[in-house]
Amino acid sequence: MRAIISIGSNLGDLEENLRTALRHLRLLSITPLKTSSVWRTAPIGFDHAVPEFCNAVVIIESDLEAEVLLEKLQAIEQIIGRPRYSGGGYSSRVIDLDIIDFGGQNFVSSKLILPHPRAHLRNFVLSPLKEVVPTFRFLHRPESLEELIEKAAAETVRKTSRLTL
Repeated sequence: MRAIISIGSNLGDLEENLRTALRHLRLLSITPLKTSSVWRTAPIGFDHAVPEFCNAVVIIESDLEAEVLLEKLQAIEQIIGRPRYSGGGYSSRVIDLDIIDFGGQNFVSSKLILPHPRAHLRNFVLSPLKEVVPTFRFLHRPESLEELIEKAAAETVRKTSRLTL
C-alpha cells in the first residue's frame, strides 16, 4: 500500500533529523523511498515564538496496516527524540511523522484519521506533495493540489535542498 508521510522538524539539526527519519522509514518500505525536497516554513498555530520548520514528504510502499504503520512512526519519533505529550496544542519537535494518505483509503479510528484531516490546508504538506505526486487528489476533495496551494497561500514555504540519505 502506498503511504504518503509528512516529516517535519524545528529543533536541533533540522535536515539531519529528516535524514535520520528517512533511514528508519527505509526499513518500513518494500520499495525505494520517493522523497521531496526540504521545504522551510515559519511556524503556524503557535502562541509563542519558535524556530522555523523543515518539512518534506516521503512516499513508502508498505505491507503494514495503517494503524500498525502509525505505531511504527510513533516509535521512530521516540527513537529520534520526540517525547509524547498528553496535552493538546502545538509544540516544537525534533521530528514529526504524519500519515497524510494511505492508499487513498478513508479510515477513522480512535488513533488515526485518513486522509489526514488538515493536510489539505497546509502548504508545508501540499508543496512537497505536489513535487513527488503532482496529480494527487485528496479523497472527498475536488480541488487539485495547485488549487489547494492557492487557497492556503497565507503560509509561505520555500524549497531548499533535495532530501537524500
